[in-house]
Amino acid sequence: MRFMFVVGVFTACSGVGHQSLASQGDPPTRRDAVLAKRIDSVVISVLALRRIPGAAVALLRHDTLVYAAGFGVANLTTGAPVTPATVFQIASTTKPFTAMAILMLAEEGKVALDSPAARYLSWLPARYSAVTVRHLLTHTSGVNPDMRRANVDELDVAEFKRRLEERAASFPPGTNVQYANAGFTLLAFIVEAASGEEFGQFLRRRIFAQLGMRSAGYRVQQRTDPRHARGYELVNGELAEAPHVFSGWGNSGIEASVLDMAMFAAALERRALLRSETYDQMYTPARLINDSLPKFSSNGVSALFGLSWFLTSYRGAELISHGGAVAGFSSALDRFVRDGWTIIVLSNGKRGADRQSQASGIARAIADGVGIREVTIR
Repeated sequence: MRFMFVVGVFTACSGVGHQSLASQGDPPTRRDAVLAKRIDSVVISVLALRRIPGAAVALLRHDTLVYAAGFGVANLTTGAPVTPATVFQIASTTKPFTAMAILMLAEEGKVALDSPAARYLSWLPARYSAVTVRHLLTHTSGVNPDMRRANVDELDVAEFKRRLEERAASFPPGTNVQYANAGFTLLAFIVEAASGEEFGQFLRRRIFAQLGMRSAGYRVQQRTDPRHARGYELVNGELAEAPHVFSGWGNSGIEASVLDMAMFAAALERRALLRSETYDQMYTPARLINDSLPKFSSNGVSALFGLSWFLTSYRGAELISHGGAVAGFSSALDRFVRDGWTIIVLSNGKRGADRQSQASGIARAIADGVGIREVTIR
């Protein structure tokens, strides 16, 4: 990934300044500085309005990082500031990584997307015998999405299997669409079965290490590392530290910095790690067995599903995206494909289901603030 410039740390209370890392690329031009100032203003305003403790933001033009900054604080107790190197839980933005792992194995002939998932998971309940790997990737499997339990710090495989057996399917596979975290848990199990490798290790070896995602980890247990942000939620009008939980296996669990995520976004732009035709598949809308295009709607937004990705548009711009939220954290990765822009936001605060208090809301505010379709850099 190439760097134009990287903006350093910003906090609402300390004023706004630019810290260029010239060793990583060209020094900022006046045009760069104008763009940075616009983004700074947008993010500081949203964080103050929504009472979000901190956020890290990155902006890429094609595979070039043109902006990365931290805002606010990573830890309210210590006052440690958010920087571009601060590590956040990315929640459901883990799903595209799971999809990439499956597609790597598909290219190696170890997984067939249109084969039954039961080919790899012999313990899958009989009611899911017609569910294919592709159904799981596109949320059209009908697997009951409700596999939650009170204690999610560790995945209890036996309990997951029991719940899968107990809960009825939502619909026959390929007949409808329903966002299902459990489907991506099954995909993680398929990665393990097909590769012979623990899922987190596969991610670390085949994706994180290959892309230079140096601080990325999976289901990190150590919470004393000062680089890791603490998550916060509003409770009775006051910010309180959210319980540290791992909300999933395959559907969530990655922790990363915005610079790590910029490496991933640049790889997507370059079509790295996978063949170009595999990327074409990844961004092709799923169809039901009646050949219709199923639309998923949430928070007033309607989208089609590719292989894990949301396929939609924003203010007329084609958008490939994924976001996530878990206790105290939210994330967004928005790729405006035709315009060549990617916006990444990681935050350590959210307010229930309020979309505007989550990273996706910040990302769209940035898109509005900088006029994604208007700005051209070099």
